[in-house]
Amino acid sequence: MSNFEQLISRLDLKIYEKIKTQLTDDDKQTLLGCQFAVRNLLPKYNYLEIGSYLGGSIQPHLLDEKCARVYSIDKRPLRQPDERGVDYIYLNNSTARMLELLSEIAPTDKIKTIDGDTRREVKPSQIEEKIQMCFIDGEHTDEAVLSDFKFCLEVLDENGAILFHDSAINYNAIANCIQYLKDNEIKFRANSLPDAVFVIEIGDFPLHKSPPIMERLLNNHVGFIFQMQYNDYYRQFINKKPFQLYRRLMTKLKGTNISD
Repeated sequence: MSNFEQLISRLDLKIYEKIKTQLTDDDKQTLLGCQFAVRNLLPKYNYLEIGSYLGGSIQPHLLDEKCARVYSIDKRPLRQPDERGVDYIYLNNSTARMLELLSEIAPTDKIKTIDGDTRREVKPSQIEEKIQMCFIDGEHTDEAVLSDFKFCLEVLDENGAILFHDSAINYNAIANCIQYLKDNEIKFRANSLPDAVFVIEIGDFPLHKSPPIMERLLNNHVGFIFQMQYNDYYRQFINKKPFQLYRRLMTKLKGTNISD
């Protein structure tokens, strides 16, 4: 057994040690668990991600001999809009920098990079192989996430998985994605995993049956508590005195605090 096989079998975070990411440790282990499940379902797989920045989430797939191709789609903006109401800044955000960092881990021949966004610039025809595992972690707006999802769905194999990061931010977009699947009668299964990863299995692709994923589903309080606490500052803000007085007045006028 190779060193990578040993590391991924125990979801070892050493796999992520070379390039920093914006993932929590639980996020990393969830993604490794999904990768572990995919590579046990298939002899080989192709991976696509939208929003790569430094390439931190590409590391495990670059090291994985069972991963035949990696696609990285990223518009490479300096400033990116976000549903939290603040534009987020990404310094030195270039494909060249990402590939340089990844080349220090392993040869990057199997990586194909595409600069652009899925709404106006990147076309599904640019993806030459069918994809079995997608990871969406680009622009965190409802419009962009839905566009990224539809793109992934178009290039996905008949059976595959689409993963979202930051589900505590993108929950409305994810709800729209699920509604899209229902409207189009596409078979799927969806799960929220710790800390903030949301997984949609398309067709017959039972990642949830893999032991590391099943363990996370059985302990789903971990992701739930993380996501509630992540958004708790909204509650703290709305409970500041001016807003609290306004809510008390409106509650009194409407009588919504009275139960018969």
